[in-house]
Amino acid sequence: MKTAMTVLAVVLGLLSIAAGAAKVALVPEEVAFLQQFHFTNAFVVIFGMTQALGGVGLVVPRTRFFAALICAAGFMLSAGLLLATGNLPFGGISLLPVALAVLVAYRIFVDRRISGQPR
Repeated sequence: MKTAMTVLAVVLGLLSIAAGAAKVALVPEEVAFLQQFHFTNAFVVIFGMTQALGGVGLVVPRTRFFAALICAAGFMLSAGLLLATGNLPFGGISLLPVALAVLVAYRIFVDRRISGQPR
């Protein structure tokens, strides 16, 4: 199970890095989508940097718990915005990374609690 969680964390990390990089690079489609919600370019870049840093943190075991929470929040914001535009199929599918990031954080929390490691 530990290997599966590590693989899942790395895959989610790469997904979060890719999503963040698109925002940091100000990909026109990302910017146009987020401008519907009054995001400025600066906020798009900050959002992207947060997603990318969360993704990097997921790859590092020591920071994985908090990074999973950051990634879950970033994925949730993206999914929520997609759902708000009425794009229910893609928005619904976009909730899968949220659930998986929460699962990673939960498993780390439970494993640390069982082993008595500090949180």
